[in-house]
Amino acid sequence: MTDLKNLLDRAAGTDPDVTDDDVAADLSRGRRAARRRRFAGAGLTTAAAALVVGALAVPLAFAPGAQSGGPDSALSAPPATGPATGPATGTVTAMSAGEVLLVAAAHEEKAEPTTGKYFRVRKVQSREWTVMAGGKIVCCGSIPAGPGGYKLRELTVTETWTGLKGGTAWFGTRSLGAHPATAADEAAWRKAGAPANWNAGPSDTAGKQDQVISSKPGKATFFELKDDADRYTALGMNGTLQDVLALPADPEQLRARLLGVKAATAPDATDVAALAQLSAGLLSDTPALPKVRGAAFRLLAGLPGATVQQNVTDLGGRTGTAVGFSFPAYQLNLRLIVDPKTGKLLSSSHTGGKNGDSSILLSGWTNDTPEAPPATIK
Repeated sequence: MTDLKNLLDRAAGTDPDVTDDDVAADLSRGRRAARRRRFAGAGLTTAAAALVVGALAVPLAFAPGAQSGGPDSALSAPPATGPATGPATGTVTAMSAGEVLLVAAAHEEKAEPTTGKYFRVRKVQSREWTVMAGGKIVCCGSIPAGPGGYKLRELTVTETWTGLKGGTAWFGTRSLGAHPATAADEAAWRKAGAPANWNAGPSDTAGKQDQVISSKPGKATFFELKDDADRYTALGMNGTLQDVLALPADPEQLRARLLGVKAATAPDATDVAALAQLSAGLLSDTPALPKVRGAAFRLLAGLPGATVQQNVTDLGGRTGTAVGFSFPAYQLNLRLIVDPKTGKLLSSSHTGGKNGDSSILLSGWTNDTPEAPPATIK
């Protein structure tokens, strides 16, 4: 594990808290714990309800699909290994998903906690639209376009500024425009006259104005959310900064805390699916302390069924090593992209159902004045 040791040294500093033996011990404990956590009824019941935990959280939406009631693939699939680039030599070394996540844990545990007026989270999200022959457009890409039709991919930037207790919060969103999803879609779009705008009909807003999809970036909306200050819905609808700062830094204790959130919000979901998604939300959408973030990565490293893929690019154009979890029963995929040279979390994303794809561009404390999200990805 020499190359992994180099990564850990770079992530943790000159006197790292995490050694090769620590990594091996963590992986061994995680695998033993995963074997102990087998339980009956891994799938959703037919009466399971879909849940979305607020705008700040990675949406915890467990909607049963065609495989509802069947076993969750993450419970049975063995951890996969994949190549990762060593920082010093440029050589390729096989690293498991657990090892990649433990490198990230070492990095996060050495990070310095910061404070500010607002905790800001900027995301870029994508969704597909289906344009039928004749120009009718419907969301969200699940309907086949058919002859003469094509699909569009729209990118949207959202930004949330969560204030302190007694303060306020702000939320903004801006469309970056829609474009043909694939080369084949572009050909069909050109054949249809290369339109620059598409009318999706009345929106679900109070005014019921027509929702016009454009190929150009749109005007930003930005508004105050007075009731959402000090609210971190990654820990449930009523999660607060105090709750976030009180999270335990021990992976098993953190696991128990997150399973408590799962019991209150999505009791029919499997433990593995809920832990993967709640941990990802904690990492991307809350100001959890460095040791807690490290514990979240260690918790993820102990979950079964993860896969590794090298040289993955997120919606922000950043490249890293991806650790993914797939839950076909919920039509859900989760992916964390980590810089293999430093262990820094670059992106947290989810795909599945109508949610499309979402990546974290920015997450942290700031003293800046709240403002609408930019018209570019940055």
